[in-house]
Amino acid sequence: MKLSIIMPYYNTEKYTPKLLECLDKQMRDDVEVIIIDDGSKIPFTTDYPWAKVIRQKNTGPGLARNKGLDAMTGEYFTFLDSDDMVTDNYLSCIFEKIEEGFDYCYLSWKSMPGGWQCSVQLKSVEDEFPPFNLCVWNRVYKTATFGKQRFSPNKLWSEDADYIYRLNERGKKVFIPETIYLYRSDTPHSWTKKMMTGEIDYKRIVYNVPRVTEAIRDEIIKEYENNEIILLTNENPYPELKKKAMCMAFNTPINGTELRGVQYSGFKKIIRPISTQVVIWTAFTQQIGGIETWIYNFVKNMSKYYDILVLYDTIDSAQLARLQKIVRCVKRDNRKIICDTCIISRITDRLPATVSAKQVVQMVHACKMMPQWSIPQNHDHIIGVSQAVFDSFGEKNGKVIYNFVDKPTTKKCLLLISATRLSKRSAFEKGHARMLQLADMLEKADIPYIWLLFSDDDFPNKHDRMIILPPELDIAPYLAKADYYVSLSDAEGFGYSMVEAMINGTALLTTPITVLPELGFKDGENGYIIPFDMDFDVNKLMKIPKIEYKRTNTASIKQWRSILGDTKPKHDYVPTKSVTVEITATYYDTLLQEKLRGGQRINMTEERAQTVIDAGYGRRV
Repeated sequence: MKLSIIMPYYNTEKYTPKLLECLDKQMRDDVEVIIIDDGSKIPFTTDYPWAKVIRQKNTGPGLARNKGLDAMTGEYFTFLDSDDMVTDNYLSCIFEKIEEGFDYCYLSWKSMPGGWQCSVQLKSVEDEFPPFNLCVWNRVYKTATFGKQRFSPNKLWSEDADYIYRLNERGKKVFIPETIYLYRSDTPHSWTKKMMTGEIDYKRIVYNVPRVTEAIRDEIIKEYENNEIILLTNENPYPELKKKAMCMAFNTPINGTELRGVQYSGFKKIIRPISTQVVIWTAFTQQIGGIETWIYNFVKNMSKYYDILVLYDTIDSAQLARLQKIVRCVKRDNRKIICDTCIISRITDRLPATVSAKQVVQMVHACKMMPQWSIPQNHDHIIGVSQAVFDSFGEKNGKVIYNFVDKPTTKKCLLLISATRLSKRSAFEKGHARMLQLADMLEKADIPYIWLLFSDDDFPNKHDRMIILPPELDIAPYLAKADYYVSLSDAEGFGYSMVEAMINGTALLTTPITVLPELGFKDGENGYIIPFDMDFDVNKLMKIPKIEYKRTNTASIKQWRSILGDTKPKHDYVPTKSVTVEITATYYDTLLQEKLRGGQRINMTEERAQTVIDAGYGRRV
C-alpha cells in the first residue's frame, strides 16, 4: 500500500458522505482510508471497499488517530478530518510528490465558505504556516521516518500541534502550491466548537507577558504537559517555547480558560459548563403546589443515587432554601449545563438551549384542563404521575410513575385543612364554590369546625371559620392534628396533599375525581366522597374514619432508576458550605430581594458567591 489516509469520525454524518464521494472519484488501488468511529451516537458504516471502519469508545481525535496509525500499512500517511473536504485532484497532487520522494510534504489549503475564513497558499518549503495552523491534515508523512510517533494521551486539545512539535520535522521536505484541502470552520458540534464553549474538560492557559522570563519559561514547560498554552509576548528569548506554545503578539485578543500575566480586555474567558447526572428543569416554582412537592420529594429520594441539579428561572425563596439543603440549585443563565438526563417539570416548559442532555424526560403532573394543552412528543420519555393524567390527554405512549410520598407521622388529635391555590384563575379547577357550599352545609347542620386554608391568596366571601394561613412547605404536623383534609377540585393529576393526608392517618373529603382508585382511596374507609353536586349528608363527618394507609417509594425509585441508569454520583455538593463576600458595587440581589451596597459583607453559598463575583459586584474576603 502506497498511501494511508487516517480519518477520526464523530457524529459528522452530514459531511462525511460527501467527502468519501469526492475521494471515490479519484481513488487508487494503492490507497487505503482508515475511518476511526470515535463512539458516534449512530455507528458509521460505508459501502466503499477501500474504506476500513474501526469503532471504539469516545476518546477524542488524538487517540482515535493513534488507532489508525496502529492499523495503517501505507509507505506514506496523512490525516483527514471527517467534516472537511478535498479537491478533485487531492490524490493526484500527493502522488506526484510521492513519485519525487520525500519525508515531509506541506499542503496548501483554504477555508470553505461560511464561518472563519483563511487561505494558506505555499510558495516554498521555507514558508511558515500561521501560528494557529499546526494541524496534521495539511501534511503528508513518510512512514519509515515518522510512522512510530503517536499522539499524546494527555492532550485533549492542541493534540495535533503537540504531535507536530514532537515529530521534529526532518529529512527531505516538499510542498504542494495548489490548494487541495478545504477546511470547514462552521461545524456546529465540532471539537473546536466544544472547546470554545467549555464543553471539553481541558485548560487553555494564556500567558500575556511583555517579556518571557526564565521563571515563566519553566512554568510554561511544566504546564504544557497536560494543557494547551498560548504565549502572548513581544520578547521571547527562549526559542524552545515555540514548540510548547502558540506564540503571538502581546495583548492579542484570544479565548482561554485561564489568564496569567498582564490583564487586558482582549482576553475572553471560556466558561466551563456545569456537569451533573440529572437536571430537574422548572421555569418557575410557586409557594405551594404539587409540582413543587414532587421536586422536593424527588431529590429527597433520588439524591443518594444521582448528582442532581435543580435549574430554575424563578423560585420561591422557601422552596429554594429547602432544596439547597439537599442538592445544587442554579438560576438559568448563559452557562451551559451538561447532564445525562434532563427532567422537564411542566408540559408548558421547553428544554433550555443551554442544557445538553443524553436523554430528556417530560413530566405530566396535571390533567388536561384547557383544550390547548398538549404533551410534547419530542422527548425520550413521557412520565405521568397517574393514569388519570394520561387518560385526560389521550396519551398512549407514556409511562406512569407514582409520585414520591413522605413517611407517615403519628396522628394525635371537627379540624379541616386544605392546602390549595385560591386565586380567581384557580377557582374553576380547585372547586372554590364547593368549598363555600360545604362551609354553609356544616353551619346549617350546627357542626362546629375550623377550616385552615394554607394559601398565598385571599378567599373572597369566606366564612369566619375559614382561616387563611401563609403557605407551608411541610403541612404534615397540621395534618396530624386534623380530622379531615378537604379537596373539592374538578380534577387532580396525583393529589399530593391528599396522599400526604392519608399517609399521616388523616381522612379525606374529596370529590369523585378519576385518580382516586390509583391513590388507593376507598369511600368510607379513607374518608368520604362528596359528589360534585354537593348532595351529601354532612352529619356523616362526625364519624371520623380511623385509617391506616401504607405507601412506599420503592416501586417509583426502581422505575426512575431504570430510566436514569446505574451511575455513580460524586456527591460533591456541600449544602452548608458558604463564603463571605464583600460587596464592591451596589446592585439589587434578586435572590435576597434587596439592594446590596458597596462595603457590605454577606454570607453566601459558594456558587452564589462566584456568580456575584463574576458579575463584578463583589470579592471574597
